[in-house]
Amino acid sequence: MTDRSAPPTRAIVLLVLLTLLWGTNWPLFRVALSELSVWSFRTLVVAIASAALFAAAKLRGERLAVPRHLWWPLLAASIGNMTIWNMATALAVVYLPSGQASILAYSMPLWLAPLSAIFLGQRFTLRMLVAIVMGVAAVVFLMIPNFGAYAGAPLGLAAGLGAGLAWAVGTVIVKRTNWGGMGLALTAWQMLLCLPPIIAGFFLFDGAWPRVSPLVIGVSLYIALIPMSIGTAIWFTLVHLLPAQVAGLSSVSIPVVAVIAGVLLFGEPMGPLQIAALACTVAALWLALVPPRAAAPVRA
Repeated sequence: MTDRSAPPTRAIVLLVLLTLLWGTNWPLFRVALSELSVWSFRTLVVAIASAALFAAAKLRGERLAVPRHLWWPLLAASIGNMTIWNMATALAVVYLPSGQASILAYSMPLWLAPLSAIFLGQRFTLRMLVAIVMGVAAVVFLMIPNFGAYAGAPLGLAAGLGAGLAWAVGTVIVKRTNWGGMGLALTAWQMLLCLPPIIAGFFLFDGAWPRVSPLVIGVSLYIALIPMSIGTAIWFTLVHLLPAQVAGLSSVSIPVVAVIAGVLLFGEPMGPLQIAALACTVAALWLALVPPRAAAPVRA
């Protein structure tokens, strides 16, 4: 996809699906975290998701072995995309409500824009710069009601923003590395490599597995198998199909959908700031995904 070309139809379909999967996923955290701690929840869903991804890769006939020269970039990508992301958001949720922490993590496009220019050589057009500004504005509108909470929990603020930065770094590593045809196996290995430090966090902060209801077990299984497994695989497919800046901007729609899902499922408020965030998100995605019209030829 060039600066003036339309994204492939497959990318648009996957983007809509990812937005629905990840956007509706955040309100379900409230259900899971009503009985599970953040660390026990992360341990459970990451373990199930990694097993599911390896099984799916095997069924697709993919080669699961990692070439020796790819281990270092794989480890680095996993640290950014999975390990720091999961541990930083877990830490942020300790100090902030999960919805406020999730919004901070979606500051990722702000970090990805300069990183993609520096390390991927992707140039900024005026259209893309405006799209990035609109995307950042959408996140800021969602953050405004929470400024007081952020000021009172600077460690939570730093952890949430750090999660967004780590995600951006991991995305750049995935984008610039030639993975030799690795598909689902790339996602599965990144997921598996982040599991040991998450388990360590569980034993350090929790140590005992809580008793949970069938509802929470069912919700956790859904999150592990659908948003975590399928959603993460879709995300890395989008990173492959789209320029990094465009892929990053696509993530801005996720917290907006999460807010709307919270309104529909839990009766959370939908005020002017949320509407402004939705409008900015639509504008950012339109600018990033819809190519500008070619100038009409001048008639002699």
